Amino acid sequence: MWIDDRWRTSEVNYINEIRDKMHLPKKVTIHDATLRDGEQTPGVVFRKEEKIAIAKSLDGLGVDRIEAGMPAVSTEDMQAVKEIVNLNLKAKIMVFSRAMTVDIDNAIDCGVWG
Repeated sequence: MWIDDRWRTSEVNYINEIRDKMHLPKKVTIHDATLRDGEQTPGVVFRKEEKIAIAKSLDGLGVDRIEAGMPAVSTEDMQAVKEIVNLNLKAKIMVFSRAMTVDIDNAIDCGVWG
């Protein structure tokens, strides 16, 4: 019931006492952090071209918000974020920033939504 060739969900989702208490929203907003958080996996580094291709794919899947990176990390990351913003995707483009003026300025310079 909760596992097939494409999906795996918790069997807890199918317990009647739990389902009766669920109040799901009409729309779920998908926030994807692959382009930023994915690089925290040992050995994973996305080049600018890879980030752009992944962002296009996520947008094509209907992801609502894409966390495109952390511009403070490198010039290449900042350029990738700017290019993703310039694609004018349907998804809102966001970045990760520390609570530092330079990081906030970088986000503003990239033209991100959030």
